[in-house]
Amino acid sequence: MALDPKQNLVHHHEEEGEDSSFLSAMNMCFTHIHSAALNFGIDHKIFDIIAKANGRHVSAIEVASQLQSSLQHQDLAFRLDRVLRLLATQSLLTCSYGVNSGDDTQRERLYGISPIGKFFVSDNENTSGFVAFMSSLMGYPALVDAWLNFKNAIIDKDTDDLYKKVHGIPLYQYLEKDQKLNNLFNKAMENLSFIMMRRTLEVYKGFEGISTLVDVGGGIEHVGGDMFADVPKSDAIILKVSVRNEKEVRKSLSLCANALDFQPSNLLALPSIKES
Repeated sequence: MALDPKQNLVHHHEEEGEDSSFLSAMNMCFTHIHSAALNFGIDHKIFDIIAKANGRHVSAIEVASQLQSSLQHQDLAFRLDRVLRLLATQSLLTCSYGVNSGDDTQRERLYGISPIGKFFVSDNENTSGFVAFMSSLMGYPALVDAWLNFKNAIIDKDTDDLYKKVHGIPLYQYLEKDQKLNNLFNKAMENLSFIMMRRTLEVYKGFEGISTLVDVGGGIEHVGGDMFADVPKSDAIILKVSVRNEKEVRKSLSLCANALDFQPSNLLALPSIKES
């Protein structure tokens, strides 16, 4: 009996879907390795090195040759190529093939900066923004320790501050005693704010015609006080990732509404902005 070609096609697509789902599941299991590779690239300015080629794709050998002399060894380019390949699978780099300059019978992988990767170039002249500090912040040991105890934030009814549960004090108090983390946190927030506000000004026209704008917890100039106790009166208010839990959200929004005389159209919460 002949097989129905349509049934074969459906079965083939089902198998492809199963394979794709399996690969996605496996990819989720190794996300910590992706983060480690990304932070390696940031720490050793791999993205900067590749970007300086001005659009030309470069080999792992060329990238390795520009790393500091103390890192050089005979297997460096080979190992680096494996990292670059991983970054390319995450669309942080582009990858193509060219002829090996030392052996024209061999092809080698060549790498370039992708649209995503440009956000990790520290001297980006296109002012797209720089998010590398955020990656370094998320990989900071003290924060990783907190995330490793993530389940407690869900199943432990007495845990309303995971960082305090793990380290004994809230994050902002911890920042006061860990200067390295403090500096990293501030740099990450500064760069994130630049990117968000640049894009906001491009797509949001609600600032037109206002005379007073309050950036709650934003660090632009400074008005003394507690943002969870009082918010200055203004024509418009911005909230940029300055609240961390549902209780703070309710309290902050209530104070903002009061400061705006209950005109919610003048309250802009980021990063929830949409072009529409």
